[in-house]
Amino acid sequence: MNKKFENYLKEIDRLLKPLPASERADIVKEIHGSILEMEREHLSDQQILERLGDPSTLARAYLGDALTKCDGLRPRHLLIFLAFLSLTGVTGIFVIPILGVCAPLLFLCGIISPVAGLVKSVGTLLGYEIPYIMFQFGSFTPPAVLVFPISILIGIGLILLGRGAWHVLVLYVKTVSNIKDHLFDPSNLFTRLFHRSVNKES
Repeated sequence: MNKKFENYLKEIDRLLKPLPASERADIVKEIHGSILEMEREHLSDQQILERLGDPSTLARAYLGDALTKCDGLRPRHLLIFLAFLSLTGVTGIFVIPILGVCAPLLFLCGIISPVAGLVKSVGTLLGYEIPYIMFQFGSFTPPAVLVFPISILIGIGLILLGRGAWHVLVLYVKTVSNIKDHLFDPSNLFTRLFHRSVNKES
């Protein structure tokens, strides 16, 4: 393998530092195998590099894929998120933080709303005025008997908005990560050959 490809793989490995070492090694091995298959197809170095694309774009795809598979919030996931964010470009700098903040905040507000409505309703029924909790829509203030049901509806609406924001965020991550899927598309001849050779070895 020539120096250009070695440098390409080293750059991919560097950009994927937040991922576990074993996962990085598998990714580099996968890309290396694809390069070998393209060489067997007699593609020039330039054609291979063009098909691989910019290392940061391909690394972003793998980081995005890892993010969509995260099953919880751990310090390593935050590092993956930050690495992904650093590679997404101008749109990602705005879209990802906004959706990443809005989704959990909307969900949290959706939980707080019915709790606040219940406290307000119980307080009013017991003769206590709680000035810090208000449900008002323009000039309309709902009667005490309607505060709790309205707060439940507001809570459901906020939770649905939060879930929607989260799904949009995941969709965005998948969309900007689709270059990997294209590169390793099973319809590509070199990919079919690569997977066939891997299956024979295993």
